[in-house]
Amino acid sequence: MTQTFLISEVKLRTFSDINNNVDSELIKNAIREAQDITLQSTLGTLLYDKILDLVSSGTIGDSANSNYKTLLDSYIQDTLLYAAYWYSLDAIYLRPRNNGLIQPNGGENSLEVDISYYNMKRRSVQNKLEYYNDRLTNYLIEEQALFPELNQSNKLYEQNPDYSTKYGSPFVFNRGIRNAQEFLKRGYPVYDSKYPQYPQNFTSNNITLPK
Repeated sequence: MTQTFLISEVKLRTFSDINNNVDSELIKNAIREAQDITLQSTLGTLLYDKILDLVSSGTIGDSANSNYKTLLDSYIQDTLLYAAYWYSLDAIYLRPRNNGLIQPNGGENSLEVDISYYNMKRRSVQNKLEYYNDRLTNYLIEEQALFPELNQSNKLYEQNPDYSTKYGSPFVFNRGIRNAQEFLKRGYPVYDSKYPQYPQNFTSNNITLPK
C-alpha cells in the first residue's frame, strides 16, 4: 500500500460531513484504499505510479508535468474525495464485535446498526463517486495521447485501465460482423473487442460488412 496521498485529510473533512472527531488513522486508511483500489483501476498501474512518483518527488508542479498536474487537480482529486469517503463509511458507522456489528456513539457507548440508514448514506456517496469517476474516465479516453503510460503495461501484475463497466456493451463484435450493423441500426452501442482498454463505439458508417 502506498504512503503517498493524492488528497489531504483536511480536504476530505472539509468537503464531506465527516466529523472532526473521527480518528485520523481511519481517514488515512480510507484514502489509501480509495487510491490503491478505485483510482488504480481507472488509471491503470503505470499511470497511477507515475502520478504517485511526481507527487512524492515534488515535481508534479513542474512545467514539463503540466498534463499530470491538470489530471490530478481537475479530475483525480474529485474522484478520490468521494471514493475515500465511501471507503470510510464502514469504519465510521460500523464496528465488528463479538455480538455483531454496532454503531459507535461516543466513548464506550454504541448502538445497533440501522442498516437502512447506512445503505442510504452509502448509496448517496457512491452516486457522487460514480459521477466524478465517469468524468475522469471520459477525460482519459479523450486525452489518452497525453498519458503514454495508459498503453505501456505488459506485466500480469500491472492493472490496465478498466472501463468495461461504463463502456462495455452486452453486444461485443468485431467490426466486420453483420450483426453489429443490425444492432447499431436499433441504437445499441457496439464496441470493437480488439480494444479492451479504450472501447471504441462505432457508427454504421465505419463498419465494413463481410461480403
